[in-house]
Amino acid sequence: MDASSADPASGASLGASEDALRELGRAALRTVARARHRARVRIAAASSAHPVRPAPFSEGAGRPRRGPFAYDGAEPVPPGDVAVLPGLPSWMPAVLGVLRGSSTLLRPEYGPDGTVADFLVVGANHFELSGVERGSYAFLGTRLSETRPGIRSSGMYDVYCAALTGGTPVSSDTIDYVDVIDGVLQRARLRGTVTLLPDEGLLLTNWEPVGEARLSRLVQQGGRLGWAEWDLVTGRMHWSRGLRELLGLAAPAEGVPAEERVARTVSAARGLAAELVAVGRLVDPADVPVFVADMRALLAGGEVPGRELTLHVDGEVRRVRWTGHAQPEGARLPESLLFAARDITGQEELLSRALTETERLRREAATERRVSETFRRALTPPLGALTPPWLSVSAAYVPSESGVGGDWYKCRELPDGRVLLAVGDASGHGVDAASRAVQQRSALAGLAYTDEDAAELSTALGEVVYYGGLDTTATCVVGHLYPGTRVLRWASAGHPAPVLVRDGVPRLLEAEHGVMLGVTPHTAYPLNTTQLRSGDLLLCYTDGVIERRGMDLDEGLGALLAAARECAVGSGSAEAATDCLASTLLGREAEDDATLLAVYVS
Repeated sequence: MDASSADPASGASLGASEDALRELGRAALRTVARARHRARVRIAAASSAHPVRPAPFSEGAGRPRRGPFAYDGAEPVPPGDVAVLPGLPSWMPAVLGVLRGSSTLLRPEYGPDGTVADFLVVGANHFELSGVERGSYAFLGTRLSETRPGIRSSGMYDVYCAALTGGTPVSSDTIDYVDVIDGVLQRARLRGTVTLLPDEGLLLTNWEPVGEARLSRLVQQGGRLGWAEWDLVTGRMHWSRGLRELLGLAAPAEGVPAEERVARTVSAARGLAAELVAVGRLVDPADVPVFVADMRALLAGGEVPGRELTLHVDGEVRRVRWTGHAQPEGARLPESLLFAARDITGQEELLSRALTETERLRREAATERRVSETFRRALTPPLGALTPPWLSVSAAYVPSESGVGGDWYKCRELPDGRVLLAVGDASGHGVDAASRAVQQRSALAGLAYTDEDAAELSTALGEVVYYGGLDTTATCVVGHLYPGTRVLRWASAGHPAPVLVRDGVPRLLEAEHGVMLGVTPHTAYPLNTTQLRSGDLLLCYTDGVIERRGMDLDEGLGALLAAARECAVGSGSAEAATDCLASTLLGREAEDDATLLAVYVS
C-alpha cells in the first residue's frame, strides 16, 4: 500500500503534491550545480596561489630517467597493488602493502628560501589520497600539488608540514577533503597519520575514510533512528542503515565501491534528485507542502529544527520526527545537507503512559516534600531568647541534595537555669532518617528535665536508639552550660568534637569520646568540662559540614577552622557568626545535610 491508496485525497491534491515534489527535484539539481561550481573555484584559487613548476620526474609515464630514483628497466616492477619508484629501500613496498588506508611516500621539495614548497610522490599503495584506485606509476615522480590540488584548500598540506618540521607523527581526524580528480569532483572525510622517516627524509602518509561504526548501527536499531548526508559537491547520498530501514529503501549492492556510486556529473546527479522525489512520495499528501518548504529552506542554507511527518512505507503508516541542517552553517549555498529521523510510531500511547507515571511520581514527590518540610520544621525550630544577657545562640541547617536527613539540634533553658545544648545526626537519609531524628530529639527533650548530667543523658538516649528496633545508629554531642560559672559540661557519642574560637584562634576541644548511640545498650559516656569566657565562640556541627565528596576529612576540618577564624572576627553575636559560616562553608544544597549550632559569650 502506498501513499495514494492509504489516503483518500482527491486526484487534484495528489497531482499538486507530485508537481511540488518534481519542482523540488529541479531546485535540488540547481543547488548541486552551484555547489560544484564553487568547489572548483575554491580549489583553482588555492592552486593558483601556489603555481606548480615542472617536476623533474615527469618524463615518460612518470618514471625518472636520471637522479637517485632513476628507472632504467633493470629492476623488477613492484606488485600491482604497490607503486614505488626504483631506488627506494626494499622494505618500503612491504610497508605500503600492509597499510590498509590510502598511503603514500612523499619527498619534500624546498624552495630558494629553505621552506617546503611541495612534495614529490615517490611511492603509494593501491589507493590515492581520496581513495581512488591507482596501483601504477601514473602519478609517481610528480608533485603532490599536481596530483592532488585540493591538499592546500583542505588543510592536508599543513598536516604534512607539521610532521616534517616536528619530527614526530601527526594525526588528524578532521580533514574534509575536496578535490578535482580527472576532471571529476571528489570528496571524503578522512582521518590518518603522517610520519617522518628521518633516515630517508621521506613522509609516510596513511589516510582512512571515517566510516559508520558498529556502535552507530546498534544505536540506530535500538532507537529506531537513522541519519543521512547529501553531499551536494559530489552528488553522493549516504544513507545510514537505520534510515534506510526506516524509509524502506533497498541496501546498496554489495561489493560496489563507493566511488562508483558517486554522481560524477550534474546530469548523473538527476538520479539522486529522483531519489529525493521518491522519498517525498512516501510522505502523506497532507504533509507534502510542509516537507517541500522545509527542503527548500535546507537547499537555501537553512535548517529544520524538528518536524513530524506521516509516511506510508511497505504498507505501514509510520510517524517520523526529523530534523535537517545545512553545512557550512550560515552559508547561503550549502555544500551538504544532514538529516536525522526517528520513528515515533506508537509513542503517543507510550507518552500517555509515561505522563501518567510521571504524574504519580509527582504526587508522591509532593507528598514527600510536605512530610520532609514538616520534619524539617520539627528538627530546626526557631531558637528562643535566653535569660543570661551575655549569651547568644544561633543555628543553621542545610538539607542534602536528596532532601532532609537525620540532623537535629536542641537548645533550651531548663528550670534550674542550666542551658541544654545538643546536636545530633541519625544515620541514613530522607524521610526515614528524619523521622528517627525527630524521635531522638523528642526523647532528649523529655530526658532533659531530669537532674542527670550530659553523660547520663547520652546513655539514656543511646538506649532509646538501641531498643528502637530499627537496627540503626546515631551520633550526638550533649552539654549543659552553667550560667553562674560559664562552665560547659558535655559528652560526645561518636560525634565530631566542637570548635572553640578564643582570641581569634580556633581549635578542636580536647575530650574523651564514647561510641555511637545504639551500638550497645547501657553504654557509659565520659563527661568533659570546658570553661568559657568572654569573647569565646563555640561551634557544634554535624559531619555534613566537614565532609565533601572527593575531599579528605582533614581538609574539610581545616576549611572549618579557617572559616571559624575569619567569621569570629568582629562577629559580636552567634547569629552573625552563623550567617558567615553558612555562606562560607555551605551551599544551598550539600551532599549530606549539614547543621551548625553557635554559642557566643559576650
